[in-house]
Amino acid sequence: MHIQDSISEMLSMQNALNEATNGADWRSGLTLLGKAIDWRRCIVMESAELIDSYPWKHWKSVDAQADMDNVRVELVDIWHFLLSLALENFEQPQAAELLAKALMDSGETEFELTKLAVIDQVRIHETMMSIALQRTTVSAEYLTALAEAFFNSCKIAQLGFDQLYRIYMAKNVLNKFRQDHGYKEGTYIKEWSGQEDNVVMFEIIALMPSFSGDELYIRLKEAYSALR
Repeated sequence: MHIQDSISEMLSMQNALNEATNGADWRSGLTLLGKAIDWRRCIVMESAELIDSYPWKHWKSVDAQADMDNVRVELVDIWHFLLSLALENFEQPQAAELLAKALMDSGETEFELTKLAVIDQVRIHETMMSIALQRTTVSAEYLTALAEAFFNSCKIAQLGFDQLYRIYMAKNVLNKFRQDHGYKEGTYIKEWSGQEDNVVMFEIIALMPSFSGDELYIRLKEAYSALR
């Protein structure tokens, strides 16, 4: 599938998820309950969680290794919010075009990953955070710059577009599963036998010969039912 077509598919899925969780009028910036939606703040907060996956603290765990698996999980979460920000401000065809352009533009930036110190990697992620913190109009130029910074972060995490697509599709299924099983009401159990549901999802898709959203949902349901 062409990259722009893949992005368009993810935009469609994100719109459906946003409508299911926040109502058909989610682009107004308010949920059904009147709570404000701020996609850029979401990106900032997830970026902070991403950075905390690195041993950046000079006073603690100085010999620790970065949790790159969690970095990639956080990046997929950020991708959900970036798709939403694009849909909030642009029609889907233009949103797909702008995000595809950002991906191609990021290809011009090269990083020598083996030579990048932890703090240098963190600074690249902070670029994405700093752009998200800007309270400016979400123009085509702004969205492209933010998305390009996101794809640069993906490079640091060695998260290619194909893997991003696969994990996004899987996470979208998990998000729907959560909503169907009481996430918004606060009755959903997020830790499954000592493992977060994200981890269980990754274990399931690792065993699947080819990705199927329907099959993933069924297997999630089986694993969740076993908790009861």
